[in-house]
Amino acid sequence: MATEPRTHDCPWCGGPARDLLHAGDRNREVTPAKFTYARCVRCRTVFLTQPPADLARYYASDYHGFDADGEPDWKANPLLIESEAFRVGLLVRHVAPGRILEIGSGAGGFAVAAKAAGFELTAIEMDPNCCDHLRRKVGVAAICTDDPVTALATLEPAAVVALWHVLEHMPDPDAVFRAAAAKLAPGGLLALGVPNPASLQFRLLRRRWPHLDAPRHVSLIPAAALIARAGDLGLRCVELLADDPFGRHSNMFGWAYALRRRPARGPTPGPLIAAAQLLTRLLEPLERRPSLGAAITIVLRKDG
Repeated sequence: MATEPRTHDCPWCGGPARDLLHAGDRNREVTPAKFTYARCVRCRTVFLTQPPADLARYYASDYHGFDADGEPDWKANPLLIESEAFRVGLLVRHVAPGRILEIGSGAGGFAVAAKAAGFELTAIEMDPNCCDHLRRKVGVAAICTDDPVTALATLEPAAVVALWHVLEHMPDPDAVFRAAAAKLAPGGLLALGVPNPASLQFRLLRRRWPHLDAPRHVSLIPAAALIARAGDLGLRCVELLADDPFGRHSNMFGWAYALRRRPARGPTPGPLIAAAQLLTRLLEPLERRPSLGAAITIVLRKDG
């Protein structure tokens, strides 16, 4: 007799969820363990049913790369520089430069772009090496913690709160989202990027989808569920994109990693990159849509 799928409580909306798939750490091979993801029946969020208590150990020491001179890897990556400049440009379409609180600043790519545009940024980041770099090299305030909710409670309201591909790493994404929304000044923006669990790639690739990134990605929340919760908190959506520079890169990266048997074992071979680029070009009319792209960018405004 077939067993019924287990049910779980969704960490985003509290609705019922059922087991969806089991996945290993294909991207980095930090662990041989398998992890179970469920999908919420109500809001369609995909989440780890049992997030590891020691999530930090699944982030390898080179998760945020620095070279021998202490410079971050993003400085040698034109695509990432373009992506951060685009994000700042997206914000200034809706708000004048002011204070930004960025959760998960990493090695400071967005912080540098925001500072150059006239913003004053405070970083909330869990990695001590990144915090040291942000303070010494970028020249921004950095709070070193893995508890952004508590850190936000100590800060004044800001013109922008940014979470660029951070929310999916949070065991309690609802608490982080609410705390971020509460720190917005009137007219302020909540800006975030997230992997898209409704994407064409996830529908086709399932556990091979690199943006699942087990177990580091704990909760993958669809755009509709994010926008609905934002409405409950007095925020409205002013931008929803999947064809921004980072979104386009995420599409190509998704196909390239999926084509590999062991993506954690060194760089992607040239022929597979070429195949992924061809797939990306062929599927671009579909993946440019926010409903189907691998990653989505959302900007929410607090009116009043």
